[in-house]
Amino acid sequence: MATLTDLRNRLVHNDAMKEALESDEYSQSRTIFKRRMELGFSQMDLAKKAGLTQKTISRLEGGDPGIRKSTVEKVYTALNLKEDGTSTDKNYLVHQ
Repeated sequence: MATLTDLRNRLVHNDAMKEALESDEYSQSRTIFKRRMELGFSQMDLAKKAGLTQKTISRLEGGDPGIRKSTVEKVYTALNLKEDGTSTDKNYLVHQ
């Protein structure tokens, strides 16, 4: 039986899959998913906060290439993300 690592290694060597994993859509989808998880939001929570539908959030997280830039911007704003995918939250340095 193949392990998850075996499957991943086979997928990475597939040119079409490698291209998909390196796409902007995939990168955006992972950023959105990870940030949503960090904040403890469900897809529905994020959809409400961004003024979108849960289906749209699902499409975004699935890497759908047909999503408008304005939709991505709404989601990034709702997640406090800059255009480059980094957080707009202020990080305070605690001095010791």
